[in-house]
Amino acid sequence: MDSPQIPDDLFPEIFLRVPDPADLVRISAACVSFRCLVASRSFLRRYRKRHAPPLVGFFDFQRVFHPAEPPYPSASAAKAVALAADFSFPFLPAPASDWHIFEIRDGRVLLGRDPDDFEELVVCDPLHRRHLLLPRIPGLDEWLPSATTGGIGWQIFLLGGGDDDDEAAEETSFRVIWRAEREDDDNQVAFVFSSSTGQWRAAPPGSGLASFSWRQYVHGCLYGMTDCREKLRVLDTRTMEVSLLDLPLEAKGYAYVYVDVVEAGEGITGLFVRPRGTPDIRYFTRRNNGGSSSQWQLEKIISLDPSQWQSAGSPRPNWFLRHSGSPSLDAGLFSLDVKTFQLERVLGSELSMLCLWPYTNFPPFLSTPAVSSGTQEGDEKEMLEQGAEMLQAEEPMGSPHDESTADDVDAQGQAGVSRTGDVAD
Repeated sequence: MDSPQIPDDLFPEIFLRVPDPADLVRISAACVSFRCLVASRSFLRRYRKRHAPPLVGFFDFQRVFHPAEPPYPSASAAKAVALAADFSFPFLPAPASDWHIFEIRDGRVLLGRDPDDFEELVVCDPLHRRHLLLPRIPGLDEWLPSATTGGIGWQIFLLGGGDDDDEAAEETSFRVIWRAEREDDDNQVAFVFSSSTGQWRAAPPGSGLASFSWRQYVHGCLYGMTDCREKLRVLDTRTMEVSLLDLPLEAKGYAYVYVDVVEAGEGITGLFVRPRGTPDIRYFTRRNNGGSSSQWQLEKIISLDPSQWQSAGSPRPNWFLRHSGSPSLDAGLFSLDVKTFQLERVLGSELSMLCLWPYTNFPPFLSTPAVSSGTQEGDEKEMLEQGAEMLQAEEPMGSPHDESTADDVDAQGQAGVSRTGDVAD
């Protein structure tokens, strides 16, 4: 019997649920109508909203990009991004070599001309070779280190937009938070730059943004530890309201305990807790909806030798660990998936200690500019042209696991690390 005809309006819903971008390339090669559908602006936007961008590599101290290596699942996407992007940043104001990386998020890179004075800041999209020079921070001279002012402590964060109702503008909008604290008199200040307005504004009085030090940015919130280490201080960057969140008992009050907050899925925050010198890592989750279900729930206890494994941290769904090497497993940088608890090698031993900033992005045919050209019409035109060109030029990406060898599998198996196996309890 003939198969029933699939209605045309179901194809977008089916393709949206394809998890691997490489399979979208193969789908687009099937026929002209599929190619047009996958390259359309509305489909690409919906796909990016449904799926998190894959980890494609890291930047090191010298601003050199290192793509994820096979057999890591996104190695093929990493290769495509590395070929299409220009990570030497020649499109920045010369000399390009003077720029230093401060922060990376959502395919954007925040850089400064000097690592200490913040006179010149720029946010760029290396995949699409775009950049936006930020105006000078108001009253900056009062907060630069000098012989009279003494030491200055500072923090800088690159965040998503969060204040645009228009979906097209939302993909290119961002914010930058700069916070400074003068050590000799405890004076504090914070400013927020919005790409929507093109201006810096002072943080609202009493908002807490300037008053406290912040460590991580997860689900639209900045997290920091209270002085007594009994609670997490949480600042919602959309409302600028500060709240306190109880820590699990295992993380309270200890001066020598590592605590990392991570994204664990939509509406869920994860927390890794590891007392220094112990092999056990406890992983907790909490739903961000208030009520009794918002308490921390212990999900898993993972045992890893502290002499060989060190946390490299990450607010993303994957937590990174460095392995110093053993007879059964070569040194390298590994990713721990918080949903499957699988460890997967991302980079080899010679790079594992150098890389600071994870870079996530979609492969070129799925990606659109993350920094605006100045007009919505120009952004949409470029996006449509690039989508069509990329799909025509892109060859189907082979499975990143094809390059793994029997030796790799054997070494991973001996260490209890594999693509399909769990980390031992």
